[in-house]
Amino acid sequence: MHASVPAAVAHRAAAIRPGVATSGLPGWSAWLRHAMLAVACALGAAPGALADTPDATVDPAHTARPVTTASRTDPAVSPRDAAVRQVVLGIISFTHWPTPPGRLHLCVTGRPDYAQGLVDTLLAGSTPLEVQHLHFDDSALGVACEVVYLGELDGAERQRVSATVAGRPVLTIAEHDPSCTAGSMFCLNVDGERVTFDINLDAVARSGVRVQPNVLNLARRPVTP
Repeated sequence: MHASVPAAVAHRAAAIRPGVATSGLPGWSAWLRHAMLAVACALGAAPGALADTPDATVDPAHTARPVTTASRTDPAVSPRDAAVRQVVLGIISFTHWPTPPGRLHLCVTGRPDYAQGLVDTLLAGSTPLEVQHLHFDDSALGVACEVVYLGELDGAERQRVSATVAGRPVLTIAEHDPSCTAGSMFCLNVDGERVTFDINLDAVARSGVRVQPNVLNLARRPVTP
């Protein structure tokens, strides 16, 4: 089961997959209400997948302004990659691990097309996030990484990564998985400088981490990279 949720830089309040949204509703407002209701119903259908943790609520406005070691105007980072970075940091900010780490480690694997902005040390909310690149068959993916960002991988490589992180509290975010059925929790859809994401609720439920429902706020407020 997966729900499609638009994120960050798109001026779109919802982007539901054909299996979730229905068409023919009169007017934009009616369609929007139905789309968000469909997302809420989909989330409710996977109990425990997204946990409400009010004591650790993150302000969506704060997640929209992550701090990086590089300048926002760094010409080496394209607007598209900066938008992906914003979305990734926002998702991480709404995720909670069984043992809260003082410092998070994001591991990039595969052949990423949109990870140019994921470099050095970032901040996800108020938590430092160290970024490193690891080979897809490196066992450290399941041991040393709280977050794994998957670039392009073939089927066998993706299965290898999934097996490595299985049973461990690892947040997985993938490029190039439009159906979001290959095992990653969040799947990015990049269209120019607009970034949306799908949520694989089954993968979230199996992951051992908890994602706040407030992650849906990423769908409701546009973010400027």
